[in-house]
Amino acid sequence: MNLVIVALFASASALNVPQKPTQSRRAALQGALSAAAVFALRMPAEARPSDLAMSGLSKEELYAAVAERKEAERIAALPINKIKASREQLAGAPALIEGGSWTELRDLIMLTTGPKLTEIVKEGKFNNPKVRDLVIDLRKGLFSVDKFAYSQQSFPGADVFAGYCAEGVVPRDAGGCKVKPVYDTKPLFSAVTAALATFDELIVTCA
Repeated sequence: MNLVIVALFASASALNVPQKPTQSRRAALQGALSAAAVFALRMPAEARPSDLAMSGLSKEELYAAVAERKEAERIAALPINKIKASREQLAGAPALIEGGSWTELRDLIMLTTGPKLTEIVKEGKFNNPKVRDLVIDLRKGLFSVDKFAYSQQSFPGADVFAGYCAEGVVPRDAGGCKVKPVYDTKPLFSAVTAALATFDELIVTCA
């Protein structure tokens, strides 16, 4: 165990991450732990007992930091907190709509409301009729968003957008390119807002 601790701090020292003078003791512990965790299993041969002393952290402080990190990971892995995390991820959808990032938007919808959500619901044993209805409502509400995003995707070799002008290009004559139609995205934002509200209800129901 001592060798692992020494290895952790030897690796952390090698990163030479600067610390702000005003940084709290707890923040310093977390920073050192995060840096050291990258190399936790490598146990470099050059690790020396002096490395622990040079780090300024006692074994007790390291043990406490490790325990705190494990507890944070355990809490984050709880099914209800996974659902909350999915909700927070979906909250990034409006920015993707605004930026026209349609592929990323479809990926986000699948990640937060697709099969993974079903697995989380089963894992937490939340699979009751009300929860099932909320999940269905969530997916139905985002179907129009996903469908629109799909219509805006351009695929290599596809000719669905053939003849349309590039972004920002205005045709100078009748035989030139065609201007892409402008769509109203307000319904997309409304659908995402409603989906987030459904997510909130889902969280309350599962809590």
